[in-house]
Amino acid sequence: MKSSLLEKHPARPVGAYELPSSESYSEWAIEPKANGWRGLFDQLTGIGYNRHGHFASNQNLMAERLANCGIKSRWIDCEIMGMREKKGLGTIIIIDAFDPENPKPYAERVKEFEHITPAPFELPTNALLRMPRLDHSRLKQIWEEMNAQNVGGLVWEGFVMKNDLRYPAVSKPTYCSHEWHKYRFL
Repeated sequence: MKSSLLEKHPARPVGAYELPSSESYSEWAIEPKANGWRGLFDQLTGIGYNRHGHFASNQNLMAERLANCGIKSRWIDCEIMGMREKKGLGTIIIIDAFDPENPKPYAERVKEFEHITPAPFELPTNALLRMPRLDHSRLKQIWEEMNAQNVGGLVWEGFVMKNDLRYPAVSKPTYCSHEWHKYRFL
């Protein structure tokens, strides 16, 4: 088995036992969970990695879209769409950005990429987008909108809830980050 090239890997949410709309998540940020390939782009070196810490097969696409996108943090955590399903082919959705040398809470990190257009549920091709933050009071209706895009291919799987803490990188790609939870509907 190959060893990883990275010391830290992208955050990997732990499974949630409660619905995202429960009181337990009232203070957490909620975003859609997309069905793409996870990527971690190092702006310092210009190298893209997959979630296992190896050089990403779509490294050139990551470098093309992320190298000059206006994010100051060293690392960009993203989802590359169209790899499993053809919807959104070539689109990269920014999930988060972080710098281990200067850790910030979630609310501060997202300010770095708010200038990037939020991903609509009907994904365009070849775009650079960011995950939208969702309205807690509308999660049932939002899921219906997301799930309507799953006809003909799984694009949206559920929700990711993020606590307002530092970026929760993990030391092994099989580990989970307890600061982020995921709720899969599919």
